[in-house]
Amino acid sequence: MFPAIIIGLIILGIEFITEIIENGLMIIVNCSEWIRCRKLTCCDIILTSLGISTFFLQRTIFINNIFFALSPVLYGQCDIWRNFYFLWMYLNTLSLWFATWLSVFYCVKIANFSQPLFLWLKQRISGLMPQLFMGSLLVSLVTCLPSANVIDRKYIDNSTNNLSGNTRVECRHNSSSGLVILYMLGYSFPFFIFVVSAVLLITSLWRHTSRMEKNTNLSSDTITETHVSVIRGLIAFIFFYISYFVAIVPFLLKVFALSNLCFRWFCVVIMAAYPSAHSVILILGNSKLKRVAMRALNYAKFWLRDEAS
Repeated sequence: MFPAIIIGLIILGIEFITEIIENGLMIIVNCSEWIRCRKLTCCDIILTSLGISTFFLQRTIFINNIFFALSPVLYGQCDIWRNFYFLWMYLNTLSLWFATWLSVFYCVKIANFSQPLFLWLKQRISGLMPQLFMGSLLVSLVTCLPSANVIDRKYIDNSTNNLSGNTRVECRHNSSSGLVILYMLGYSFPFFIFVVSAVLLITSLWRHTSRMEKNTNLSSDTITETHVSVIRGLIAFIFFYISYFVAIVPFLLKVFALSNLCFRWFCVVIMAAYPSAHSVILILGNSKLKRVAMRALNYAKFWLRDEAS
């Protein structure tokens, strides 16, 4: 199984570097605008919060799996593993909630529905976001607080008699069925809200695009193309979100063993791909971030050309 660990760590490293660049770009651009203008739009605040949470989530995934790969060398370092495991669980839940509120914000602001509740939310969603963010911080903490004690020390006596004192310390993951249910509920609520809001937004945009095509008879209309591009981005967003959610489930259910170590690393790679892919979709869907990213890519291309010559 050693090649699976090496391949998994290499892919994780690539995803790690990619995510540093992408989320670093989002954080720097929005923080620079806040320093310059002393204010940010609600959408930019959500993007910045999501960028920061996924920024640290990717690092936690990377460090956790380096720790797992080196676990035979790091026997007994349970306190370190316990802290990183708790941080991983917390950032998992928090980033899912932030992605969910971004989807809800886009749905309420862009979609067109005549229901009274939807119209009420459209007028008040910006003011509700601080309370929703604080609620997400607290709910994520409550959901993940029991995970602080799931990593325990286990002392294994390797001696042939009781006088040699040859004792080895191993770190074991112990979680009850009640904790697994709590974790699943903590992940399922934001997942359900995200899927509902994304489907509503796609439905609204699709109807609007169909009406415009019938009225203008111009399928290449600029607004229509923009809506179709947004729909494609949302579908990709849903795909990666669902993939991330599905990849987490085996970790919660503890289905991994030595015989299916390859499957474990496959799930890890899928999980680590979510922050990077999510950031790419957000950058391509935001005109300001996309403009800065293209400028940075052009600068890097010219710099590489000058270095090569």
